[in-house]
Amino acid sequence: MPFDFNETTSVSMMNKQKYIHYIVVVSFLFMLPIFADGQYVSTPIYNALNINTQKKYTIQYLAEAKEIYSGNQYNYYWLTKDKKNVHSFLLLIKSSPYLGLDSNHYEIKIIKNLLEKNQSLIDSVNTDIKITNAIIRFVHDVLIGIEHKEIQYNGIKYNPSCYLIAPIIKDCLLEKRIGSLLNKIESKDPAYQSVKKYLLSYLTIISNNLFIEAPVKSSIVNTYNKPLINRLYQLGYLSTDSTHLTELDIKNSVKKAQEAFGLINDGRLRSTTLVALNKPITYRIKELSETLNAIRWISCIKNNSTILIVNIPSATLLLYELGKLILESKIITGKKSTPTPTLASNINEVILYPYWHIPYKIATTELLPAIKRNDHYLSSNQLEVLTNQGKITNPQTINWHQLSSAYFPYSLRQLTGCNNSLGIYKFNFYNPFSVYLHDTPGKHLFSMNKRYFSHGCIRVEKPNELAYYILPDNHLAIDTVIAKGCVKNQAPINIPVSKKVSVFVLYHTAWINNKNNVVFYEDIYNKNVFN
Repeated sequence: MPFDFNETTSVSMMNKQKYIHYIVVVSFLFMLPIFADGQYVSTPIYNALNINTQKKYTIQYLAEAKEIYSGNQYNYYWLTKDKKNVHSFLLLIKSSPYLGLDSNHYEIKIIKNLLEKNQSLIDSVNTDIKITNAIIRFVHDVLIGIEHKEIQYNGIKYNPSCYLIAPIIKDCLLEKRIGSLLNKIESKDPAYQSVKKYLLSYLTIISNNLFIEAPVKSSIVNTYNKPLINRLYQLGYLSTDSTHLTELDIKNSVKKAQEAFGLINDGRLRSTTLVALNKPITYRIKELSETLNAIRWISCIKNNSTILIVNIPSATLLLYELGKLILESKIITGKKSTPTPTLASNINEVILYPYWHIPYKIATTELLPAIKRNDHYLSSNQLEVLTNQGKITNPQTINWHQLSSAYFPYSLRQLTGCNNSLGIYKFNFYNPFSVYLHDTPGKHLFSMNKRYFSHGCIRVEKPNELAYYILPDNHLAIDTVIAKGCVKNQAPINIPVSKKVSVFVLYHTAWINNKNNVVFYEDIYNKNVFN
């Protein structure tokens, strides 16, 4: 029976006060979740995000979800009578392929079910939270890309986090402007926009019901090679596939395609051009999607610091400061048998007139046989022999024919000078692969279209310009080096780097050049899993 203070009762006034106090305390405890954080909240959503003792709800972006729901007093965002936000988000998800993303990552089935089925049949709390989690992931992926797994060594522990995602989503949800979300968050970077333009073009082509991919087999460049004309038109290098084309039109289009494939643009259909032309458009789409996500992934560090980006397939180096391109240089990267690894690190020193400490594998498998054949090989190549203790020893005292790759208790060091394989500069950054950037005496190799000749290290065409930028306090020393050129037996000069420059060595067969144009390169290491 409820307590009635108007009835005559034997309860003392003191007991009445205790009873009132009890009612107030119990009521306050029940109301705690409702007034959490100084505002009224919807208890089921609040409990799911803040208590969830039975681990019923899996929430990947918990902190962001809490912030987003707090702006709505922990009420539902998606399971409401007004489905404007739901419809708008569904349209964004359907656009995922045009952003290089997978629509299946964003709960598209749940959203379709929500729009098609009776809401009472749905676990409302779980559904609402899952959709919120999905939009957080979508914004995350558009801003900084999907998880970048290709890096073999992330020495700087790079994890992009320069964007505040929750406030953006919360504002758009509250104002029912999810449809404008993409315009708000998508990158305006010219490189990004260029890659996206190609992606949009190719996705549009394959969506046509009349689309057919016929391989180009003939190497004849004329108006009778219909598969060639059709392919050039599909790839966007020919503005029309009409019968009014001339042979010159077709040859010029082949040249455009060759430029886009990083090939010699002479208008002739060599085997390399045919292979590039005949790559399926779905393959190109996957290449472009990977590149779009890579551009997103490095955007935080690229726009907020100094970053040197090496791309292996393009054999190019791009140096950015606060998003502005400072330097572009050709490079030489590793052969197929000795590939350059992907990594992220920081340049810590520059060595002027470096020794080349020859790696054990190169010394024993490549140089040792030559030393056995030629008594003068060491002196001709300015090579010193060091003991395991680092002491120089006379090579005439060594029985070279008794040595092998299994037994070689020495190390080889090439002296500084004009023949030194590292040239005048060595740019060091820590990594477990013992690779670095360096100069080279073999300048002629930079004129080659395909530049994969090294044992894994990266040779730079413009080492003077790179050193000048990285060492702003040592320009006099660099000017002296440039004036002197290579000097025989010059002692190495180690200069610590005061200006922080991060190095990212990436592997993308679709890449942008210094003009932000997309170029497709050979998959030299056969790393593309979508081959």
